[in-house]
Amino acid sequence: MPARTSSWAPTILVRVDDDYDTRNASDRHSRYSAYLANRADWFHEYGEPNQPLPPAEFAAAAWKVASSPAMSPGYVRIRPDLGGITPAFSEDGEGRLLFDVQVPLDHHDLRAECRTHIPYTWRDWQRGSALDTDSSGPYWPRWEPDSQRPALLTTAVVRLVADDGWSLVTPQHTTGRGLVDDAKRAVAVLAENINKHGGSMVAALRGER
Repeated sequence: MPARTSSWAPTILVRVDDDYDTRNASDRHSRYSAYLANRADWFHEYGEPNQPLPPAEFAAAAWKVASSPAMSPGYVRIRPDLGGITPAFSEDGEGRLLFDVQVPLDHHDLRAECRTHIPYTWRDWQRGSALDTDSSGPYWPRWEPDSQRPALLTTAVVRLVADDGWSLVTPQHTTGRGLVDDAKRAVAVLAENINKHGGSMVAALRGER
């Protein structure tokens, strides 16, 4: 599943970049594997180095290692116009795995009634350019403007619940090549589900549906 950034689309929010991972690997196998090895204690039960984490906890750990700031560029590539896609666990006693997709919204994405009340002197998110990213098309990154004028910076959070329908990977390993393979499969499943369940909502927020 190579990350061909020129093929970003309204409902494609994340890609796994296996090509880059292999091509830039110090061990000629996987660049991601070196980052996993340095954080091996993230992937087993406390005090039980041979006992893998449950699927949801394992998936969250695999995602954190695969994305910025742990890896830069990440093994998973987030579409440049998004503020990030981060895992968390619900605090309602259920401990469900969640993914928050941060979606910066430009003033023109807001309802017309709201836009009419924004003073013309107030700043918006500043769009990056082709020099800021390896992306192409309309999905440039959003940067905060300078502080010379007030600004209205709106971000929507699309919260996804990784329920049973996501079919999370059940890990079998805590070290070595087995851990790498488990983590890669876990990340691939997450990416597929984030695009499937979150892509249409992000497209709707951006008026691209």
